Amino acid sequence: MVRPSRSADLAVPSTPYLPSFSFHERHDSAPIAADAEAIIQAVASIDFRAVPVIDRLMLIREAPARLLRRLGDKPAGETPAFGLHSFTPLSRSETEINFGLAGRFWRLDYALARLRDAEDFARYAEAGAARLVLRYQVLPAAAGRHILRTETFVQCPDLRAKALFTPYWLAIRLASGWIRRRTLLAVERALTA
Repeated sequence: MVRPSRSADLAVPSTPYLPSFSFHERHDSAPIAADAEAIIQAVASIDFRAVPVIDRLMLIREAPARLLRRLGDKPAGETPAFGLHSFTPLSRSETEINFGLAGRFWRLDYALARLRDAEDFARYAEAGAARLVLRYQVLPAAAGRHILRTETFVQCPDLRAKALFTPYWLAIRLASGWIRRRTLLAVERALTA
């Protein structure tokens, strides 16, 4: 069972990968009976597109781009399906894993930048584009259990990027939250299977 984030948690969210950010989303799992390292390993190894609800929501998001490719006589398989492999690994420890993404996420093709590593992510500063950090963090809970927290941070460095990203964020907000909660549930289930 996934718990919504508690509003009583007054800690100001932050990430070292984005000194400032325009948008933030956070979700917590129920307490999981596994050690932190096993939870992080489960996050790193799960194919979230294998979760039917997540895959369906992503297929809906990708449908307009697929239709345009078909109308333009381009092969349907030309663009790989969006997934965790689309992100750039930024860091990993026993209690946390961070991924980065940069581009124009509101476009049909996401217009993703090709980034090799955390240094590329830190240097990326294209006008009219955004950067996103997806963090999975394991926090201690009672009785030796742990909570898995997922946070999304989005930085829009200029007014153009923010003006284009804001309606996209508002449009995907419910589906994004649903995907994050299903992701946490998939990790919980993988660890109890």
